[in-house]
Amino acid sequence: MTVTERVAYVRGLFEGFEVNVDKKEGRLFKEIIDLLEDMALSITDLEEENEALQEVIDAMIEDIYDDDDSYDEEDVEPDDMAYDPDSELFEVVCPSCGEEIYVDEAALSQGSIACPACGEELEFDMSALDGDFSLDDIPEGDIPEDDIPADDFPEIEFDSDEEPDAEDDLDEDDDTDDD
Repeated sequence: MTVTERVAYVRGLFEGFEVNVDKKEGRLFKEIIDLLEDMALSITDLEEENEALQEVIDAMIEDIYDDDDSYDEEDVEPDDMAYDPDSELFEVVCPSCGEEIYVDEAALSQGSIACPACGEELEFDMSALDGDFSLDDIPEGDIPEDDIPADDFPEIEFDSDEEPDAEDDLDEDDDTDDD
């Protein structure tokens, strides 16, 4: 039995008991039954709207699954399947053709990869990164000065408002040499 049918049954019982609606109790029961009837109609409307929306959602899901059927796993490159979006990517430039290649840590740990543009074998030496690493470990001339951002260098603070003169530093060095 639906909600509206149950409310109609309760109304029939109320009318069958021949309750006097002129008294306080009779008016109260009549108003409660009227309220129940309004609520039952609202619930019925909501259920119908919900069914209509569910049909739309089911149709959308069916369309999505239909689109997935056209997807073939053969079309996927093996490199694409192994890609982890959470892994950090490193940029490598091929010394032969200048192609910029982005590789993850797993590819670097293999030790070498072939350049996708020219086929040149690119070897990676990760031993320098295992321990403490500083800019002094890089041979001079391997890093162009343009590649080092200025914010990587700490600012030097002086005790006084004026910066020391370069000549003052030279004079101090000359004093120590005389001893």
